[in-house]
Amino acid sequence: MSVIQIFLIIHLFCIAMALGISFSNIVGFRVAKGLGGDKAAGITAHREALIPYGDIFFVGILASGLILLSAIGGSHGLSIWFHIKMGVVLIWVVGYILMRLRIRKFLASRDMGLVGLIRTYAHVAISAATLALICAVMAFAA
Repeated sequence: MSVIQIFLIIHLFCIAMALGISFSNIVGFRVAKGLGGDKAAGITAHREALIPYGDIFFVGILASGLILLSAIGGSHGLSIWFHIKMGVVLIWVVGYILMRLRIRKFLASRDMGLVGLIRTYAHVAISAATLALICAVMAFAA
């Protein structure tokens, strides 16, 4: 097994885990909204407990992606799909960072006015990540 294959496995594993956590959090938002009391508090605690794991996989995706890009000698000669993917990855990174900053502020203040913005950034991030995955398949399928 080559170093590129090892980092590709790490990259794909981190993507799968991050997408799973992201979809889980979005579903958790919707479910908790209709509940009250201990059930809503439990779902909220679960979402908050996943935050460090999401951050680990976020960094893992970026680090392994940069290592892979370096290992293949950069993006020169890659298809237009790869370049579109990189633009969408930039949107994902910005959306994720803005979401995490609002989450940090929310956890410190419990200001419910931030929840709508957090949800918006979460949807931008998960949509961009999903689109980036589709573009990656298109870029490397041929």
